[in-house]
Amino acid sequence: MALVLGGLDVVGDDMSGDDMSGDDMSGLQTVGRHRRRAAQPGGSAPISVPTPRWMNATTSQGVSRPQEDLDFMSFAPLTIAATFTTGTLTAQPQRPFRGERLILNATNITAGTDASGTATINPAIFVGAVQVGATQGATPFAAFRADAFGVRLSWPAAGQGTTINIPVVLTTVAPSGGVALSGTVFGRAMR
Repeated sequence: MALVLGGLDVVGDDMSGDDMSGDDMSGLQTVGRHRRRAAQPGGSAPISVPTPRWMNATTSQGVSRPQEDLDFMSFAPLTIAATFTTGTLTAQPQRPFRGERLILNATNITAGTDASGTATINPAIFVGAVQVGATQGATPFAAFRADAFGVRLSWPAAGQGTTINIPVVLTTVAPSGGVALSGTVFGRAMR
């Protein structure tokens, strides 16, 4: 592919033949973000192989192109045992993922009651080494309950295998049965 700048070819030759995506790129030149047709040798037009509608986002050779879909990712369940106050919810996406809506749950195991008022995210949510949120500090789980409204976030993108950590601190020592913590995040994933 050639980049044409002021009528000068500044980045090499036009590609001829097949490229890796399966599209015939011969005769195409890139000008900024737009493509225009260049004259074909012998005056012939490039050949385009029709793709059946049922193949969705695949090329004519059957290679899938990436798509972004709404998806979810669960965190490994965590129990903070009696007399302890800290733990970490952890997840590792299996494909590129960018979270948006976090749902957290904390339950007192002995009483079976909601403990989201005593569980806090502290100091922050971390996607790899990148912090989610404008500041650090204790944020109650109750802010991210399933019935919470208006808590959609813009997480940084996480690649396959990136560790996502939510450090948890209980404001009181866990009761005799402990506190069970779980979390799920809805977001966009590449397929």
